[in-house]
Amino acid sequence: MVEFIVRSRAAPVYPDAFRAAIGQGQGVEYLADIIKAGLLVSQGHRADTTIHLVLEKSSDFSRVVTLKGGELGSFTGLQESNLLDAIADALARAVKLGKDQSVVDKRGLMVGTTSFEHLVKLKAETQETFVLSPDGADVRTLNFPEDAVFVLTDHTPMPKKTFKSMARQGVSSISVGPLMMHASQCIAVLLNELDRR
Repeated sequence: MVEFIVRSRAAPVYPDAFRAAIGQGQGVEYLADIIKAGLLVSQGHRADTTIHLVLEKSSDFSRVVTLKGGELGSFTGLQESNLLDAIADALARAVKLGKDQSVVDKRGLMVGTTSFEHLVKLKAETQETFVLSPDGADVRTLNFPEDAVFVLTDHTPMPKKTFKSMARQGVSSISVGPLMMHASQCIAVLLNELDRR
């Protein structure tokens, strides 16, 4: 199982605010690209891949929207608007959740209330975990276990203290190349590397 944790510090967790943020420069629309790059292949889903979208713009708790390729239901279409609507609909079911609770919608999207830091810590305790960083080890020089977890961020850079905290937890820094790319592009590169192996 390959997992991706994508941190979005600017994406709102409340469904109305989430929908209103689309096209307003907050990076919400990139989440659809991440889903397409990470889960969708020609005429199907990647059954062995999971994406966790950590949305942090909240007055109470972050929301983690989890999409598992092997459990994902169907979408009415693959357009950006349909994928973002699916996220907003799932967020609507999670509005009244308390801390560390979760709910699953009819499409198979799970929304939980946990922080990015806590999610990474939990994964790092049981799976080999990597964070993308420009100065990390070249992905082409590394061997990955079958149950690897990759941590990325949206257009908002992660604070240096977050990298230090992850390093203390045993999270290794890796790089997919010399150019900074969108999270969705990094995911596509990583999956291609794993597919070819």
